Amino acid sequence: MNYNESQQKEIAQYALEHDNNYKATGKKYGISYQQVAAWVRKYKKTETNAKSTPTKKTQEKKTQSQTKQAGALDVLSRKDPVLEAQLQEVKKRLGLL
Repeated sequence: MNYNESQQKEIAQYALEHDNNYKATGKKYGISYQQVAAWVRKYKKTETNAKSTPTKKTQEKKTQSQTKQAGALDVLSRKDPVLEAQLQEVKKRLGLL
């Protein structure tokens, strides 16, 4: 008997929900242990890929966050001319210049 992808997924989920009991799952659905195990591996792989694939919305959020961080770094890395002048004055007083 041929099973479509949604049926395979359902069988794989059933096996996972029942403590990875491939033998009992295979018996219930009339398929082999090996077939259940293969579908479970396939299901786990597709679930992992789905979770790790970033969506457009998450990519936009990440870009916005990086832009904000870059902006903050630009502000922090700029030299303040007033503070620079004060520093030079203190160095002169201390004889470091």
